[in-house]
Amino acid sequence: MPLPRAPHRALLLCVAAATLAACSASGSGSADRSPGAAGAVRSGTASPSAAADSPRSVVTFAGATPLGADAARRTADRMRARAKALGLQDVRVETRDGGVDVTGRTADEKRLTGLGTSGRLGFRAVLAEATVGAAPTPTPSSSSDPARGRAVTDGLLPRAAGSASASAGPAPAEGGAQDAALQARYAALGCSAQERAATERKARAEDSVVACGTDGGGSGSRTKFILGPTAVDGAHVASAKAVLGRQTGGWLVRLRFDSVGAREFAALTGGLSVNTPPQNQMAIVLDGAVISAPSVNQQLGGGTAEISGSFTRESAERLAVTLGSGALPAPVTVTGVTRLPHG
Repeated sequence: MPLPRAPHRALLLCVAAATLAACSASGSGSADRSPGAAGAVRSGTASPSAAADSPRSVVTFAGATPLGADAARRTADRMRARAKALGLQDVRVETRDGGVDVTGRTADEKRLTGLGTSGRLGFRAVLAEATVGAAPTPTPSSSSDPARGRAVTDGLLPRAAGSASASAGPAPAEGGAQDAALQARYAALGCSAQERAATERKARAEDSVVACGTDGGGSGSRTKFILGPTAVDGAHVASAKAVLGRQTGGWLVRLRFDSVGAREFAALTGGLSVNTPPQNQMAIVLDGAVISAPSVNQQLGGGTAEISGSFTRESAERLAVTLGSGALPAPVTVTGVTRLPHG
């Protein structure tokens, strides 16, 4: 399912009490992560009830290797929750041969395939960025700013959970080798479709990684990044809701963190706020791709964030449901679509 790629400064962050109140006014309520309400969507979004004689399709999902019984069951449960939250009618989700079959109206085929989006969300510090085909940002060894070089190098090292700022002390000896290897992958990264898929599969939460994003505005330009380890995991998103922004007039996806996520988010933004660009940017990473990388100029302790961009009502709701339900237990892909005989 294609996801909207928001411009870099497309994250609206609710911080002070007055700001939080204003944000709350743009939409009410919050999503429940329970299976019955995987992500909050507006009332009345359900598509018309499927008639008994509507054409139907079966979308088959499978993992890189056959899913175990428990993983298949939990994947099917999460897909059912997503279908319900999206208002999809007359959808049947079944486990079969180490995979999952989803049966629904042929008219909903695109949304049925979207139920298999992995939904791995994470917030990482940006260590370097460049437009593909342009000169990369300076490496630590060539930077004229020693503090900036140290921030990049230290950012490649694992951080304690909830700790966003880089260590002020010198990096261990192995940091140089890690930095050089990552810089080499970054320099070679062209963000082709094949490379983007590979980086999404290999991105681990505890590692610094290279990743790709797409700038908004219809320019088609692509941006590549070096990102630090995941500082806030999507598992700590308590709710996600699609709302119409009061100030922007556009559709937003509002996130609310649980208590652990709120602490980690405050630590991340506090550490980034004292850095110089681009190390003051926070990457919002969905399934290994950067969907937004806003700058941070102060610690954000409200426990709430809003993602904005080129969303339609439908695409904002799809993203909210995906994030609100949590990631699938194991990545799956569509291996086949069968349209059942009709009439």
